[in-house]
Amino acid sequence: MTTTDDGTSAKKPAPPRYDHILTPAFAAVPGKALQLELHTAPFPRSLLPRLERAWNSNPKARSRYLPTRGLRELVECVGGGVLAVGSDLEADAWLHTLRPLENDLALQLALEAWITTEVAPHQSDVDWFSLVKAALPLDWTPQKLDLLGHGKAPNDTARPRPHVYQLLASYLATQWIDNGWTVPGQRQGETAVLGPIGGRGERSVYTWPPRELTDDGAYGLWTHQTTFRVVTMPHDERLLIRVTPHITRFGGTTPVYIPRRSPEKPASATVLLYVPGGVLSGIERAQFLRAPVLVTGRADDMDWRWQPGIARIVPSLPTRHLYPAPNAVRANLRQFNGLGRGENGKNDPVALLLHTTGYTYLLDEPDAETGRKADGHPAETGLQPIDHLLLFEQMKQTLPGLHLGPVESIAKISQRRPPRLEAASPGAVHRLELGHTAPATYEAVHLALTGLLGYSHTGERTEAGRVVHTYRGDTEIKLGLYNPGTLVSGMPWPTDSTPEERSETRRRTHDERTRALREALPDDGQLIGSLMEIGKPVSFTAAHQDDPKPLLKKVLPTLGRHVQCLHPVTRTARPDAKRDSAKPFQGTDIRCDDVERAASAVRDILRSVGHLPQLPRPRDVKGPFELTAMHLARTRGRLVPLLFRATTEGEVTAQLAPTTSHPYEPPMPLADLPRALVAGRGHITARDRGSLTNFLTHALALDSAADRLLVVRAQTLRTSDIWPWLQNDHITPDKLILPGFDCTAPGGTTPRTPTDLPGLRIVRINDDSDEIPLAFGTNPIDKPTTPGDEDVLPYEWGRYSGLVPWNDRTYLAVNPRPDTHQLAKSVSKYLGDDRDVTRHGANPTSLEIHVSFKQPRDSTSDLAAYVNGLRRCHLHTGTPTRLPYLLHLARLMEEYID
Repeated sequence: MTTTDDGTSAKKPAPPRYDHILTPAFAAVPGKALQLELHTAPFPRSLLPRLERAWNSNPKARSRYLPTRGLRELVECVGGGVLAVGSDLEADAWLHTLRPLENDLALQLALEAWITTEVAPHQSDVDWFSLVKAALPLDWTPQKLDLLGHGKAPNDTARPRPHVYQLLASYLATQWIDNGWTVPGQRQGETAVLGPIGGRGERSVYTWPPRELTDDGAYGLWTHQTTFRVVTMPHDERLLIRVTPHITRFGGTTPVYIPRRSPEKPASATVLLYVPGGVLSGIERAQFLRAPVLVTGRADDMDWRWQPGIARIVPSLPTRHLYPAPNAVRANLRQFNGLGRGENGKNDPVALLLHTTGYTYLLDEPDAETGRKADGHPAETGLQPIDHLLLFEQMKQTLPGLHLGPVESIAKISQRRPPRLEAASPGAVHRLELGHTAPATYEAVHLALTGLLGYSHTGERTEAGRVVHTYRGDTEIKLGLYNPGTLVSGMPWPTDSTPEERSETRRRTHDERTRALREALPDDGQLIGSLMEIGKPVSFTAAHQDDPKPLLKKVLPTLGRHVQCLHPVTRTARPDAKRDSAKPFQGTDIRCDDVERAASAVRDILRSVGHLPQLPRPRDVKGPFELTAMHLARTRGRLVPLLFRATTEGEVTAQLAPTTSHPYEPPMPLADLPRALVAGRGHITARDRGSLTNFLTHALALDSAADRLLVVRAQTLRTSDIWPWLQNDHITPDKLILPGFDCTAPGGTTPRTPTDLPGLRIVRINDDSDEIPLAFGTNPIDKPTTPGDEDVLPYEWGRYSGLVPWNDRTYLAVNPRPDTHQLAKSVSKYLGDDRDVTRHGANPTSLEIHVSFKQPRDSTSDLAAYVNGLRRCHLHTGTPTRLPYLLHLARLMEEYID
């Protein structure tokens, strides 16, 4: 799809060239050890059988495993020097501390509170206090552990000892607190707070107290967060530590809207409870406790309740005055933020709502110009390259003393340009429809087609009572207009007294709306791309209504329609506007940003109805070629594996896993997939690993000799019961172990080689941004820096995009910075003033590309470059995507999975 120049753009200057790539990470110094004298203890052995019996008799137990998360977080805070608390209560080393607990009473009270609130609340007649007391003291064992201890897997990947994952990040975080380490630009009087231990052993420190920020009427709090994390990279013998800066935001005023993140789970939020000392002992470091809340209702009807876990335990502890009622926090976040307190209030509880994108808050005063009463958070996430590099340089002054040295820079390699894309079906005719009530919405769509997307308006006519406009460009578009009326209106919240009655009322409302949609938009046997003008979620919330978008996504595919929602265009452009986005588009009354929104919606709906690119070939392939991608979606405890295939002949198909109700699932055109997904096809149980691994093996096409490439995501498939070969310490180049086979089993399966599987190529990608280092360009400075120079770093620096070779099979792939994130490189959220925090910075995160299986004639770098180029293989967006072509399309299909 082409784009025309509206006369306002100018040629961008050439980006600076950098000869070296710096990845801000640290590695254990070879031959060095970080010995630490620790004490470990198992969970009280005599108590465990009684707890298991009690849990098995608990009518509210939803798992056969004891609920240890709340206990872990609590014990991390109750004793001095606690470094790690295990979740396996049968392990020999459940508790790791710098020294034995001085007083068992703290642990005794914590265990009793955990048991009576989570494990056995139904056994109120049991004297748990005495049972716990009889099981103590713990059996302590002194140990010397090397926190840098690691071995090497057969594929030359570092294999850290289990205690390294558990302890090293926590130890570094406590060293930060104990030694008074600071972030760059830290202000006088600011200290640090220890954060909770993460699920994979990571640990953060937060600058304290948080800072206040007001922008355009919105008020909130923010602070710096620094996270330590142990990671490995394939075929790299080094134990790696990432030290990553973040911006953490806290709500400032009463929340109005907290969205649900999953259709199968209620809305939730996280409150961080500030504990200046230990929960019980009062001798521990200042620390945050994670206290999750369940959220029901919205606006004035919003209600918070503690989720099971630590926040259920703490109200029963002797220090419960530290922990306010959740609804009290919700109603008055300012009262509990801990700022501006005098001597009389210094011991009052402190609780902070951890902000997430999508939350909105009540403004202190309605906006005088727009009348809006709620807004988001004034602080923006995203740090600049200078911030990452400043922290890296600062940590270079401290971590080497712990035998952690900086990872050396990497020399750049030549980059290949992605191929020029063409439509797979040039000249195809696509039927679209626009349901709208605001006249300016159609004007914005018309301007998007003719002013941005290169189409010409060639006429209009009336068909079946609708005005149909014809546009010609890369394709031919027939756009029908109609008024959807109440089809896109919100559905009133049920007011019944019980949850069952509310669910039944909501079901009836949905059934009525579904019937109305079927009557107004019947299926005529031809695929239609449906653009639906619909209000914003916050507007439905304010009116106490359910957003109709999920229902539209579920119903319209059954009527032969793919849906793309578009907010109404109601604002008028102003020539004197400060922001270019609010100015008129090509002299019209429509704002530039509204035309851009409309263009994005049109591109996306064209993609959905089949306007896709012709698949390019890898450099070493001359004949027919097939690209395959496997994506694993999850919903309501079930798995939905999706297999996508694209050929150089222009065919794109999707395939679902066979099930009992649909034992035969042949490949289907991609445009037919949404209808199949909303019908619930392709769902397998989470325990049915056999069906999943068989489907994965089918994707490999083991009997074929055709040139083909399978791209797989590590995050969803590398578990030990699905495809363990994809794990860092098992993936061995050109020695394929099929899905479902144990890589460590004695006398296991024989690996397959390229000789056994001609034509096959496999590329594993890892898009977990927590695991993959960032990459920045650097050049040495010609002249030495002297005091007073403006240079704050000892080298020239900037953003970098392209491939970065980590080793001969592993690459980091960095996308260019998108046009929407153009922020001057001099802006720093460490060194700048607080106004810089209101500006959105972004560093494209690295994607790890691992060339796992290739043919002898293939070039590893060319295959990596090909997969990286697939992130630009789109006609519906000019911005490179996080995932390559077919995997990106697969992620988009998740919105049709119920």
